[in-house]
Amino acid sequence: MKSKSVKAAIHAFLALSVSPVLAGTITCTPAAGGAGPAFWIRRIAIDDHSRTVNMDVVRHRTKDTDTMGKIRADLLGVEETQGGEPAYVFNAMSGGGDEVTHLFRLYKAGEWRLAIAGVVFVGKVPTLRTIEPGRAFDCKRSELG
Repeated sequence: MKSKSVKAAIHAFLALSVSPVLAGTITCTPAAGGAGPAFWIRRIAIDDHSRTVNMDVVRHRTKDTDTMGKIRADLLGVEETQGGEPAYVFNAMSGGGDEVTHLFRLYKAGEWRLAIAGVVFVGKVPTLRTIEPGRAFDCKRSELG
């Protein structure tokens, strides 16, 4: 089954240990001052309690306008880091013709960073397709009481 293979590939790729953290939400937008065109992910909202991730993304870009869309992802794990901030791991399937699974890791290393890897399945074997360098994000947390 693909979802089990994806989860196995995610855990092998990111080598995570899952630990509990305080339930809450974190909302992130790309940090100002990034070089080049606007990043394709415009907003990330993670809900620890429901283990869901909602992203506002650019579906299609033309010279004059961006067509926006939404992607819902599964929060696969939360790892407590030495700095005390959690690292979030989540995935989402591509909506396009290719069956690409995007693997995300949002972590704090001085600033919040988002690392992305794209995995495509050849037969039943997950194959790494792309790795995007980490991007800086501005994140705000709200604890649920």
